[in-house]
Amino acid sequence: MGITISKRQSCVSVAQIDYEETTVSTPVTPNYRIHKKSHSSQSQNVKRDNKQYLHDSLLMSILPSSKYASNDLKQLNQLFIYWMMIRLIIINFKCDREVHKELLNNLAEFSRKYYLNNTNELKLIDEFEQNYHGHTPIWWYTMTNFIRCMLNQAFETKDIEILIKMAFFIKDLYQQLKILQMNTLKTNKLPIIVCRNHQVTNEEFENIKNNKGNLLSFNNFIIADSDQEIQSNSNNLMVNILFRIRIESKRTSTPFTFFQNENDSGDKQNSFIFFMHSIFRIVDMKQITERSWEVDLTLTSNKDEQVTCLTDLLRHETRETVGWLRLAQLMSVMGDFDQAKTIHNKIFELTPENDISTRARIYVELGNIDNEFGDYKSANTRYEKSIEIQQQQSSSHHLLRSSYNNYGEVQRQLGNYSNALSVHKKTLKMKKQYLFPDDLSLAITYNNMALASESLANFANASKFHQQALSIKRKTLSADHQEFAIAYNNIGELQRLMGNFSLALQYFERALNIRLKKYSTSDGPVAIPYNNMGRIHWELGDYSLATSYLQKSLDIKLKTYSCNHPWLCCTYNNIGDVHQQMGEYANALSYYQKALEIQEKAFPGNHPEIAITYTNMGRTHRSLANYPTALSYYRKAIEIQQETLSSNHPSLAICYNNHGHVCQLMGKPQTALEYYQKALEIQVKSLREGHPSLAATSLTFYEQSLDIKKNSLPTYHPTLASTYNNIGVIYQSINNYSTALEYYQKTVEIQQKTLPSHHPDLAVFYINIGANHQSMKEYDTALEYFKKALEIQLISLPASHPDIAVTHTSIATVYVNQGDYKSALKHEQSAVDITSKTFAPDHPKVQMFQSYLEQIRAKIKTT
Repeated sequence: MGITISKRQSCVSVAQIDYEETTVSTPVTPNYRIHKKSHSSQSQNVKRDNKQYLHDSLLMSILPSSKYASNDLKQLNQLFIYWMMIRLIIINFKCDREVHKELLNNLAEFSRKYYLNNTNELKLIDEFEQNYHGHTPIWWYTMTNFIRCMLNQAFETKDIEILIKMAFFIKDLYQQLKILQMNTLKTNKLPIIVCRNHQVTNEEFENIKNNKGNLLSFNNFIIADSDQEIQSNSNNLMVNILFRIRIESKRTSTPFTFFQNENDSGDKQNSFIFFMHSIFRIVDMKQITERSWEVDLTLTSNKDEQVTCLTDLLRHETRETVGWLRLAQLMSVMGDFDQAKTIHNKIFELTPENDISTRARIYVELGNIDNEFGDYKSANTRYEKSIEIQQQQSSSHHLLRSSYNNYGEVQRQLGNYSNALSVHKKTLKMKKQYLFPDDLSLAITYNNMALASESLANFANASKFHQQALSIKRKTLSADHQEFAIAYNNIGELQRLMGNFSLALQYFERALNIRLKKYSTSDGPVAIPYNNMGRIHWELGDYSLATSYLQKSLDIKLKTYSCNHPWLCCTYNNIGDVHQQMGEYANALSYYQKALEIQEKAFPGNHPEIAITYTNMGRTHRSLANYPTALSYYRKAIEIQQETLSSNHPSLAICYNNHGHVCQLMGKPQTALEYYQKALEIQVKSLREGHPSLAATSLTFYEQSLDIKKNSLPTYHPTLASTYNNIGVIYQSINNYSTALEYYQKTVEIQQKTLPSHHPDLAVFYINIGANHQSMKEYDTALEYFKKALEIQLISLPASHPDIAVTHTSIATVYVNQGDYKSALKHEQSAVDITSKTFAPDHPKVQMFQSYLEQIRAKIKTT
């Protein structure tokens, strides 16, 4: 018997925060003033360190000009997005005076570590700490090496610690630039044109050359002069560029200001400073010499369509968190989970222990990243820590609810299904206290409760929870929303597990169609529908189509995830199943082994998915007649599932059945029979009537049972008759009527020799034979057997026995098929009369027989 595997898509919700950006009460209003030129120590006339200026690198990034959407982020220049997000975070940074003072002291202390042996810089750092407001931020930036060098280091290396510690200073500089920009625009007529020399590599130059009309940002602060000549260049590996920056609008996307600078000769030079991540549009370029070019840039306005679109998109994608956590969140959105993890760890390191909310939030986010990588053990630990520290405050905040939700899902991924369901129920109770009945967050929890119930083989509850989730989504979302892809996928998986393969296929197709409305055929979210479409076609016996879908799924996953991600396992197993079914056993074992190697690294040793892979490997070794090896794998699977699953879980039944089969092949019939019996007992309890797995296990059990009984009992022993009958029933249930009839005939032959001619059991066997002939549309023969059964029952049973009513209805159905409605009416009336005497009027049998009687009467009226 094959093992069915299809990856279910869980809803691990990102924890949501609804407090505002401001975390302190009163924002500081710096006491900036415009100094007159005569006040040399505080004037905007500054003499810059030209040597340092020449080494101030311009960190550029280019972005195509477009209207951007969420699914574009992973394809855009990450440096551009990274620094744009940092700029947004710093602009929104607020603190009161006391916090500002504390941050100032912290930065000074931090800076001293960089200049332990530099007396001059240490003096400046002392002055910075003691007399910060005695100078302006522009003065500190242009006149002190330690500020400028630390910022350059942060920009060049993306040092998040430096950026966090200097955020207050960068914000102060931003505020001063905004104030001074107004004065600059009053004293300078538009357009303003300034220049900046810069050397770029040949590759960087080609990038600029090929992006005319697109956006270019200088990620750090830049200083440009009113007039500059292009510098000569003798390095054949570099191209010299004179950027001519044109300012056309009073309302620019980036603040800037004019100031006067003294060069080495003592002459005054007009210069401009632009805030970090200034965004320009590449307008034109012309060649000056062989290795020198002039590039015209225009500073974008604050109403630039592309800049506004991208800014709004970044705010939307990080709306569920605050502060520097927004940067980490954005990196996760862009798929750079390593960078996101680094940022979270650094923020955690810098967060005080008493800031429980931030620390809990970081644990949740790190858990989400671990979950994305398939490191469920680590994710489980992170969520537990988040819950633990939040409970110290007796918090009912929805961060706690999200922590519980994600903890429950990881518990399910780790195979702790009962605990997962318990946690999700707790989450649901918490959410219902604070959310409206149609809140989508409730749909997430209902979905996850369905998955946990499904894993516990409680299909009725799983179906109920899925429908509750679907109902909420239908009330709040458009019909083609991506959430419906998740819902239809998971409902399809439930239908597959219940044996409703055609219905499952319909749901999987709906999920795939919705995914393809937003994603291309090679994007990550399409991998799961492809996998499940492949699995269901395997179930339906179309191995060629199954292979096509499964290979598509695998290709996408290998491109999207690391080579050791657990989400690869289900597709490896499914591809192995196809090879197994086609008799390509070496290939099957190869794919199963790949799955097992990943699972052993990602999961605890008793994880149920490892048991599935063990079972698949055992099945292949059984096909290769390696029975001891097969038995070893089956035993491993049984040990895991006995430890982790409920005693009535269908997966355990499959393991028992497979173990029994190998024992049978090894010549151990009694042991085989014991395992078949265990499997059948479980499946009778856990699977719906007519489920293919139930029929297959039952058939295997009874056929093995028959072989044993034949060897130990007389030819006409009554026990053999019962077994023949049961095998006939199973063949009839799978529409193999001719084989079923053979077994029924053997049953009757034994019973006719061993039972009295009017024994009630003989009537049962006649009814089965009649039903089989009726299914074959052999109505006369069917009627003959039903009447034989009725004759026996009227003699051996009380007149009001319900079995007699059932036989009357069976006879009525044959007469209906023959068009003899008056005879049908007579027998169905007898059925109604008998059940009305035996059962209450609302009993299902009374209602069913009465309904059929009315249908027959209607037929008589129309003929």
